Amino acid sequence: MKIITKGRIMILMGFLCFGIAANIIVHNQNEDLEAGVSAAGLLEGVEAQVTNAPLDMNPTGPMKSVDVNGQSFIGIIDIPAIDIRLPIQTEWSSVNAKTSPCRYKGSVYENDLIVAGHNYQRHFGNLKNLVAGDTIIVTDVDGRKYYYEVTYIEDIGTYEVDKMDEGTWDFTVFTCTIGGASRVTVRCDFVKVEAPGSGDEITKEIEEAVTADENQ
Repeated sequence: MKIITKGRIMILMGFLCFGIAANIIVHNQNEDLEAGVSAAGLLEGVEAQVTNAPLDMNPTGPMKSVDVNGQSFIGIIDIPAIDIRLPIQTEWSSVNAKTSPCRYKGSVYENDLIVAGHNYQRHFGNLKNLVAGDTIIVTDVDGRKYYYEVTYIEDIGTYEVDKMDEGTWDFTVFTCTIGGASRVTVRCDFVKVEAPGSGDEITKEIEEAVTADENQ
């Protein structure tokens, strides 16, 4: 009878753990890819319904929403520093968050919006790389663009959810760390709101037109 030594058992256990870890990595990568594809499709649907013709530049209360493929969205979030542009779902749930970030609570109109998302690389996985001074833009379904500046980044414990809406921050965005031990939380101050086709957008269009002429 062949005797299985303790050393062999440890080697077998090592191979088993390696196999499990590899399966988890592959599963997470597939889930990340699916989340990115889903969000991209939904983003097109939300962009198509942004009216770009707001009547009131100082709205209050809850944010208006649009429906795309049976899901409700309040707008779009842009984070240029980490190359993110994603639709924001109206309500948070673990199911909704698999396809795009969600409104956790609040409204841009009341300067208290909080947006949550999974740590997929194609979603909020790189929030940790933001620094003070970076810009985040939230576009509502009427085309108003709300600009925010990152001012503070902190980690909040998984069981300290009540701290998420502490303070007087104008905008907060957060995601879980890998393993879920804490939440990377980015706090922002309001900078300005722009109507579609106004301010910086017009300046940018002129600059691009001039550059194009010079290159001809």
